[in-house]
Amino acid sequence: KDLSMKDYLNEIISSFKEISQKNFIFNYDQFSNVKKISKSIEIVYGLRNFIGNANKFSNEAIYITLKSDSEFTEITIEDDGKGYPKDVLSKIGEPYLRTNDPIEKSKTGLGLGLFIGKTLLEKNFASINCRNSKTRSGAEVIIKWNNKDLFNI
Repeated sequence: KDLSMKDYLNEIISSFKEISQKNFIFNYDQFSNVKKISKSIEIVYGLRNFIGNANKFSNEAIYITLKSDSEFTEITIEDDGKGYPKDVLSKIGEPYLRTNDPIEKSKTGLGLGLFIGKTLLEKNFASINCRNSKTRSGAEVIIKWNNKDLFNI
C-alpha cells in the first residue's frame, strides 16, 4: 500500500521500540503527511539500516526529523552516542570499513549496514550526507530527495 514518508518512518520506529529501551524522538512538519509514495522495499530497508545504526550506537536517544516542502523531502537521523570515528568519516559508505581506534574497533561492525543503506537509498535518487552532529554528541545522517524523484519511484 502507498503511505506517506511520515507513516513509513512511524512503522520503522515502532518496530524498533518493540526491541529497544531507547527513546525515539520523531519530529515532522505539517507537509510530511501530504504525499504518498509507492511502497519501496529498498527505501524502507535503507531507512531501517540507518535508524538501526543510530539505535545501536546511541546512549539513550535517537532523533529523527522529517521535513518536506514543495521541492524536497529530508530526513535527519541523529543519535547521542560518540559519533563516527574521525578516521572513518571520509570513507563512510564503503563496505568493510574499520576504524584503527582500538577502543572503538570492538564496538563497530564492518560498515555493511551503512553501505547497503546508502546504496539502496542512492539507487532511489536520495543524496546521503553522513557526519558528526553539530548539535549533539553523536552521528548524523541527512537523507534528501528531490520530490519529483521521490514521488515517481
